[in-house]
Parts: sequence; C-alpha cells; structure tokens
Amino acid sequence: MSYQLKLHKSVSSFLENAPNKLRCRIINKLDLLTENPFHHVLLDIKAMQGFDRTYRLRIGNYRLIYQVNQDQLLIYALSIGSRGDVYK
Repeated sequence: MSYQLKLHKSVSSFLENAPNKLRCRIINKLDLLTENPFHHVLLDIKAMQGFDRTYRLRIGNYRLIYQVNQDQLLIYALSIGSRGDVYK
C-alpha cells in the first residue's frame, strides 16, 4: 500500500532551485515517505502539535511540512524550508 505524493507549488519551486545534491537527498526521503508517512525507520517524522493530520519530516537542516489524507492514500507536501523559516 503506497501513498501518492502531491507537491504544493512552493515545494516544487524549492526543489527546482535547490542544488542537485540537496534535491536528490530530498527526493530520496520523499520516496521513503510514500511507503509510510506516519512512521518509518529511516525517517525523522513527528506530528505537529495543534494541527490535525499534519506532520513534519526532518531532512538535515530543512523541514518538510505535510498532511496525510488516509481515505485517498494521499500525502500533500505543504511547505519546505530551513529549520527557522518553515514554521513561520
């Protein structure tokens, strides 16, 4: 059971402008995320407090904020950015 991944426009733009090494690292993490968006041995995932079905994925100094729609098996990547900026 694999989830489908949908990227927000800002996440797509970030990936297009990111250096190749960082882009590859993020894409590898996203591939692992589609296997299980709630808990994966190789990923640092935490539920965000105060938000329903919203999680954060740590990728080095960057954070990916995403929501999960369990009914449609869909992961929607909302935003990505450096650790200090993404939560604002």
